[in-house]
Amino acid sequence: MSPARPQLRRAHLIWAVGVLAYLCAVSGRASFGVASVEASARFGVDGAVLSLFGVVQLGTYAAAQIPAGLLLDRIGARRMLVLGALTMAVGQMLLAIATDVPTALLARLLTGVGDAATLISTVRLIAAWFPSPQVPVFTQLATMIGQFGQAVAAVPFLALLVNVGWSAAWGSLAGILLVSVVLVIAVVQDEPPGDPADPPPAQARPGQALRDVFTSRAAWSGFFLHALSLLTVNSFLFMWGVPYMTQGHGLGAAEVGALLTVNVVIMVAIGPLIGLLTGRFPEHRARLGWIAGGVLTLAWTGTLLAPGPLTAWQLLPLIIGLAAGSATCTVGFDLARTGVPRRAIGTATGMVNIGGYSSSLLAVLLIGVVLDLIASDRPAELVDYRIAFSSMALLMLAAAIGLFVTTRRRSDDPAPPEQTASHITFCKHPTSSGT
Repeated sequence: MSPARPQLRRAHLIWAVGVLAYLCAVSGRASFGVASVEASARFGVDGAVLSLFGVVQLGTYAAAQIPAGLLLDRIGARRMLVLGALTMAVGQMLLAIATDVPTALLARLLTGVGDAATLISTVRLIAAWFPSPQVPVFTQLATMIGQFGQAVAAVPFLALLVNVGWSAAWGSLAGILLVSVVLVIAVVQDEPPGDPADPPPAQARPGQALRDVFTSRAAWSGFFLHALSLLTVNSFLFMWGVPYMTQGHGLGAAEVGALLTVNVVIMVAIGPLIGLLTGRFPEHRARLGWIAGGVLTLAWTGTLLAPGPLTAWQLLPLIIGLAAGSATCTVGFDLARTGVPRRAIGTATGMVNIGGYSSSLLAVLLIGVVLDLIASDRPAELVDYRIAFSSMALLMLAAAIGLFVTTRRRSDDPAPPEQTASHITFCKHPTSSGT
């Protein structure tokens, strides 16, 4: 049954604050990617060390997902959002004053730890406050709007970085994170108010939550779908996209900023459609992952095989393909959500996030290593970037195999696992126990 009108308004307000917190986190997450050229000059490092910054941040983010999910299932989304934003703010301020590589790496580690708490907490709020058929749509909207944090990093942050300086730019990111802390404390509530006579929900035991998640085929399907659709996106947006476009294709800062903004706009445009399809046809969620993987493969293949430097317009198909991958990766969260008991949703969401970000970590590192091997004594050229980006095909293949194995119907299955889970979940309000 739909919640009463005042509760629905409250749900929308809480959702908006959670989305703002996620947008602030994305801006802090993506900021180093647009500052990689300035970071190279500030710290005097080459491609391998630059990739290390991405590896530290993404590696910390991925490694913290399960602990963050377990903690989320115990203390609630409100406290986790506050802890995450405060930790990221400390990381941004530390990077603002950093003059050496170890300090900067510590700053990105803190950024990864804080970031790990944000999206999974927002997804948990959505699952608690909205009827189950609406959860995929509001999750898509949250992740798509949150990606405007990339536009914050690509336009105002980059403008501050170029025109005002390193410290002011990173300090501004810390400021908006602190604003999100104040709003979360003032507005967010973990669960809708229930009947006072109802017993309080039992806290999840870590061991049981881990068993629920790691024995779920649906959770593993979400893990591999997230990896397939996101690994090339993150490696491009977080680290190597800006150097590829500026040093490889000779684009200016304004053109790069415009392309990154277009990427976000397209994600926001197609995200709600994917959310509607996810809720309307839950038995076809894995196919959405296959479609995104195919679009990404075609976009990368066409871009990397095209002769000569490309213009901004000619890079647009790749930008559109990356947007499709970003918009589809959240389908993995819905697969996991409907495949585990409610007590383990936070842990399952964290596991899915590991899929995309651990594979992204490997991609960032692999590209940096290949660039240093083939351009160790000179600046990287377009052909070097093409070879380095081609190495991601191995990771894409591994993710595709994992998705195929976990979604293949076995002879003893009465129905596909996502179909059964969806039927059970969509017949209940998310505040009911179990799935």
